[in-house]
Amino acid sequence: MESQALALIDNNAKQRNPPGTSPDVIPSTAQLRRAFPVMNIATISSGFEKGDFLVREEKGQRVYFDFFEEAFNYIAYKGYIRMMGDEEKEWMDTMNNVHASVKGGMKYNTGKLLMVLCKPLAIEEGEYSN
Repeated sequence: MESQALALIDNNAKQRNPPGTSPDVIPSTAQLRRAFPVMNIATISSGFEKGDFLVREEKGQRVYFDFFEEAFNYIAYKGYIRMMGDEEKEWMDTMNNVHASVKGGMKYNTGKLLMVLCKPLAIEEGEYSN
C-alpha cells in the first residue's frame, strides 16, 4: 500500500518559490544589504623588490613588509579579516583573471596573491561610511 503523502505531490504543478522570493516582488534595500554586504577588501601578495610582502588596501594604499607576520598584523589591526574558503577563492580567481586580461601584461609587478581580506562597512541612512 502506498503512502497517502505521495498522493499530495503534483509533479506537474508550477514550482513554488520560498516565501518572500517571488520574482514579482522587488527586495527592499535592507534585504539587499543583508544579501550583499558592502565591504572593503585588502590583499597580501609576495614577490617584490621593496619588501617581500605587499599589503594593498583601501584607496590604493600600498605598504611593503619583510615578513608575512608583519603584513598580516598590520592589516588585521585595521579591522580586516580573512575571507572564508570559496569567497576568497572567487576573489583570487577574479583578480588573477583581470591581471591576465591586460594585453601585453600588467605595467607593474602584481606579485603572487596570497590572501584576500575584507572589512564590512557600516551603513548609515543610505550612505557608506568607515
